[in-house]
Amino acid sequence: MSRGASMHRTIVLDGTPEPVRGLRLMLASFLRDRHIDETVERAVVLAFSEALDNAMEHGLGQEHGTVNVRVRYTPRFILVSLQDSGSDRAPLGAPVIPDPLEERGRGFALMNKLMHYVKVKSYPHGGTKVSMLRRLDRDS
Repeated sequence: MSRGASMHRTIVLDGTPEPVRGLRLMLASFLRDRHIDETVERAVVLAFSEALDNAMEHGLGQEHGTVNVRVRYTPRFILVSLQDSGSDRAPLGAPVIPDPLEERGRGFALMNKLMHYVKVKSYPHGGTKVSMLRRLDRDS
């Protein structure tokens, strides 16, 4: 993989885990090639995984569809965004406070803990875009 500052991939989701697994590995490799600290790499990949899982569950549901993924790297930050083509049957425009007794519903809170900035935008005609930024020029 080249040392370019950006990566863009469109994946077609067909109900199998292979495209999702492959995209996570591709992101990890992209970050490793840029000598990103392992702790930061894991945080970014985990936040991305949560956003991708949400896109599959809430954006696409049982439908097949696409997810556009963009990654931008600079020495100061990593920006990861993904946009699904789904029906957006469960809008994600506002964070939900998870029920402490439930095992689900913690993805948005986790993304916010792992990244310095998270923005979710749902579109009226379907689809959701999640943008997440992790600063590299500070310790936390």
